[in-house]
Amino acid sequence: MTGSGPTAPTAPPGPAGPAGVEPAGPATAAGPAKPAGPTAPAGPAGAGPTAAGAPAGVEPAGPVLDAVRSWRREHAAEVLAGFAGLLALDNVTGDVPALRRNAAEIVARLRARGAEAEAVGPDGVAPLVIGRVPARSGAPRLGLYAHYDGQPVTPADWGTPPFEPTLVAPDGTTVRFPPPGAPVDDEWRLHARAAADDKAPVAALLAALDALDALDAAAAEREVELVLCFEGEEESGSTHLGELLAEHADRLAADAWLICDGPVQPGNAPQVVLGVRGFTDLELTVYGPVRELHSGHYGNWAPNPALELARLLASMKDAAGRVTIDGFTADTRPPTATERAVLDGMPPVEDGLLDRLGLAAAEVPGSRLLDRLMLPSLNVRGLRAADVGPAARNVIPACATASIDIRLAAGDDPARMLDRVRRHVVRQGYLVVQDREPTAAERRAHRAVARIDARVGYPAARAPLDLPVVGHLRELAARAADAEAIALPTLGGSVPLHHFGEVLDTPAVILPIANPDNNQHAADENLRLGNLWYGVDLFALLLTTPWQP
Repeated sequence: MTGSGPTAPTAPPGPAGPAGVEPAGPATAAGPAKPAGPTAPAGPAGAGPTAAGAPAGVEPAGPVLDAVRSWRREHAAEVLAGFAGLLALDNVTGDVPALRRNAAEIVARLRARGAEAEAVGPDGVAPLVIGRVPARSGAPRLGLYAHYDGQPVTPADWGTPPFEPTLVAPDGTTVRFPPPGAPVDDEWRLHARAAADDKAPVAALLAALDALDALDAAAAEREVELVLCFEGEEESGSTHLGELLAEHADRLAADAWLICDGPVQPGNAPQVVLGVRGFTDLELTVYGPVRELHSGHYGNWAPNPALELARLLASMKDAAGRVTIDGFTADTRPPTATERAVLDGMPPVEDGLLDRLGLAAAEVPGSRLLDRLMLPSLNVRGLRAADVGPAARNVIPACATASIDIRLAAGDDPARMLDRVRRHVVRQGYLVVQDREPTAAERRAHRAVARIDARVGYPAARAPLDLPVVGHLRELAARAADAEAIALPTLGGSVPLHHFGEVLDTPAVILPIANPDNNQHAADENLRLGNLWYGVDLFALLLTTPWQP
């Protein structure tokens, strides 16, 4: 652990409640925890009504939302303790026993609140949690998707242990978990793996159900039935999602699906997003000698695979940040005129991002972030050869590996994109073997040998901006945040959105709640508590606001 003070106590797993949570107190005097990174301006999302009320063009909260906000302010500490208990369950993607424990806990919490819930799927696979939040007879149905698995963790990189949820104040000091009824600061951050990506929507829904159950039934009638789908394989490619959706299609029928993943806008403005980029990835390994060699005895004579890999990677992008792989954008569908108008009308965020991220310029200098998100990207997400730092040895590595992810834009085909990468490596003079080690004969016959291990992944998806549910969601998001909500053509991240159209024949849009600076996929992942409250308010409105598809 690299933080400089003790962590806040871990709330216990199990249903929401304060048991085992220490009394609240001021930020600890032991010093700040490892900072979460730059903090976005505290926007209105989730912070409750503004002092002046709803801004022009945003419908006032209304009695149900006012009552929900009153309930969550009174019960914020209990909601927080319950969320911390869910986050204390380790959930690294691919760890099926751990993910089964997560699924069982989510099922139990949903059933305790009167929802139908079941974990389904074959043995040896992280279950899909499916269920239903009932509503009045004849109510329309909206699907709600989130995922409960998280990215792998390197605990040494975290300021606090990733599965010991910790409250951190804006100044970086740790905060004790508050007792029932105590006030909770919207600007506190809850640090843990999956705090933002993507257990936050699950916790927000559970709290919304609790809040509505506390209200008079007639005043908070359920106007929309929610169909639930919580996945346990999203971070490892959603391998079984399509077949499980098909197997349970009758139970997952809905008028539209809401994908609750990803962040809100920079500055914390609420948004509804019509699409996501697709995803594919590969491991690229370049070979040198059959074993590591003494760099004094063999340096300048034996080829160094780390240097060869660096040259190969450099051949894939030019100095201006443009991908140079032939045909990389050949299939990419350009934005429609409507999408282009929306993109052009968005305010610039680049100067603020450069400042907060400590960058002198974008990869393509002067480019707009939103424009770059409409294109496929090639990213080197990790490199490995021999050791560095105190473990470094004077050797020529035996091999060097780059881990690469490719985000796909609308129109791009995952398999074709992987083939373009393979052909590019071949054109650089390499013998390419796939999913196996090269033979001794191949290594002796070819000066340059590379291995590619690839996952095909899934394509991008993008719904039209005039989809009927979009206006309804924008209205609800604006009321929950007390700020105008925007609609964007796509997120930069990847979610298996296409399955809902291809398998369930249902449109899907993204409805994110997490703060934009949540350290998603990185160390010190965190959720700003104001964004959790935004999610509670949003789901309460979703359940109680009449809507016709």
